[in-house]
Amino acid sequence: MPRIYADNAATTKISQTAMKAMISAMENSYGNPSSIHQIGMAANDALQTAREQIARCLGCMPKEIFFTSGGTESDNQAIMSAAMLGAKQNKRHIISTAFEHHAVLHTLRRLKEQGFDVVEHHPVTAETIEEEVAWFAKAIGKNEIPSDGLVLVYDDIAYGQSLGTTAKFPRDSFAFKWADEIRETTLLEIEWSPSRTGLINPVAVFEPVELEGTTVSRASVHNISIMEELELGVGDTIQVYKANMIIPQIAENLTRSGVKDIPTVCPVCGGTTKISMENETKTLYCTNPKCQAKHVKSFALFVSRDAMNIEGLSEATLEKFIFHGYVKDFTDLFHLDNYRDEIMTMDGFGEKSFLKLQSSIEKARKTTLARLVYGLGIPGIGSANAKVICRALGNDSQRVLQAEEAELVEIQGVGAVMAKSYVDYFKEQEHQEIFKRLLSEVELEEEEVTEDSQKFAGVNFVITGSVEHFANRAEVKAEIEKRGGKVTGSVTSKTNYLINNDVNSTSSKNKKARDLGVPIISENDFLEML
Repeated sequence: MPRIYADNAATTKISQTAMKAMISAMENSYGNPSSIHQIGMAANDALQTAREQIARCLGCMPKEIFFTSGGTESDNQAIMSAAMLGAKQNKRHIISTAFEHHAVLHTLRRLKEQGFDVVEHHPVTAETIEEEVAWFAKAIGKNEIPSDGLVLVYDDIAYGQSLGTTAKFPRDSFAFKWADEIRETTLLEIEWSPSRTGLINPVAVFEPVELEGTTVSRASVHNISIMEELELGVGDTIQVYKANMIIPQIAENLTRSGVKDIPTVCPVCGGTTKISMENETKTLYCTNPKCQAKHVKSFALFVSRDAMNIEGLSEATLEKFIFHGYVKDFTDLFHLDNYRDEIMTMDGFGEKSFLKLQSSIEKARKTTLARLVYGLGIPGIGSANAKVICRALGNDSQRVLQAEEAELVEIQGVGAVMAKSYVDYFKEQEHQEIFKRLLSEVELEEEEVTEDSQKFAGVNFVITGSVEHFANRAEVKAEIEKRGGKVTGSVTSKTNYLINNDVNSTSSKNKKARDLGVPIISENDFLEML
């Protein structure tokens, strides 16, 4: 009878291809790769070649590949390295499951002995389940890490998987949710918070209470229908909790004084509001198409890495600043210090966070004209286009402001549609004024001009696959744009070069390039072009 081997999870029969490679290595590259003699250096070359080949297959850098003796050592190394890195950041809590391989469990046991906080696992039976759940319910109150419940799973994975799933849930898992912690407090005000869609959301502001280990003073009410259902009025006594121990919610209104004073104007722009009924839900909207709250995306672009590069201003933070009236146009971002005290009292902000933000803003004052133009969010004008236009206009802010369509279409890489979009933007008096005010806020740095700054002018590149000589593809892109070139995401008839270290790859981009006659060059070929 033919023999059937069913323990491949532990060891697997080596393939003939791998065996031949191993025999060759043992016959010809048997030296110590750390030695400097000839055989040792040959072994080191073979090792590095293998590392590079594997990295190329995985799409990573060779230095990211580590060779171990097997799965157990790999598990040990990965877990220990992650734990040590976490410890340096004062993160010593480790979460895993009870049915991991011993290579994992034994390592976790060792880390626990070293002072790490490894999550508790308690095997249970039908007889002990209630006792164990009660133990966790009591213990969790003393745990520094919040928990919204407990999950029980079968220790027989195959059996559990055989049970299948419902439309939403697996049948091999059981979830216990802890009773929500509820606190009683007083409603101080209803704050109306506009969003980027024009929707104005009611937010309940109440006397601060401690919930699940944190101080809570705000909860979204979502819409007018919920307000009316709860009969919310200022001064009411309400009960609040954290849904899933995370999101503050109003559980009940004990006094129900009734809804009143729904705003007739937007708190941000002063535009007229209207109440809409959608899906049997009453919602409040701002009718002003130019409401600042609707333009969060434009502010997010302005502060992005390729534009002004102001760290610490997420969309959520920008929304808060817009709502409170701290930010009405781009120039206001440079004067947030006027609201220092108010910002430092906001959720998620303190003195340290504010000072860090202020430092980033001051750093952003030194920028290039191209970054500033890109940050304006002119339709169709990307980062590379902004560089090309500003460079062609001599990095002269006045010429940038007053450029005509005919002048722009003469610039290589700028078409009629892009030129029209650019000119239409600056035709608006408001945009002109904002640009002029921004110029007074920043110090424009001269772009680095080199002999080959226009070497790739009019040349379009596409970059794909992994890189070896650069940290990432973004660095390759930067080198191209620094020399006047442009990088796009897909191969077209306008593409001049496709950069791919795997020149012979059968990928879709390589195939498209061959079909269009676009040269496929390696990273080394590209470096020779610099």
